Amino acid sequence: MDLVGAWKLIEWRIVRTDGRVSYPFGPDAVGLLCYTSDGHMSATVARAGRVPLPAKIARHASAEAQAEAFASFFSCAGRYELRDGHVAHDIEMALNPVLVGTQIRELNFDDDRLILAAEENGRWHTMIWVRP
Repeated sequence: MDLVGAWKLIEWRIVRTDGRVSYPFGPDAVGLLCYTSDGHMSATVARAGRVPLPAKIARHASAEAQAEAFASFFSCAGRYELRDGHVAHDIEMALNPVLVGTQIRELNFDDDRLILAAEENGRWHTMIWVRP
């Protein structure tokens, strides 16, 4: 299956070593992942049903409202390349600047699903995507 194109998030789950499962943006999170043929990528994930900021201009909203908007949204963009069963995302910009750099994910296809997975800090992150 070809990676290039748009993908819609089905699930992002985290499994801890003790077997506990969590969903960083809830079990009904929404997201879009895009790969271009010239090697660019972007990803956005959000908690479903986010509350709009009370101000039209984000910087005019309260610190609490801004913090909730940040906590309920994930975004990154950069370049990617395939590496022997993995995809390396070379993140150039992200909502959380700590994510800038290379993120390597196992890459698998299961029928029409794209599955990206990686171990991070003793937790196994799995993201499942389908074409919209």
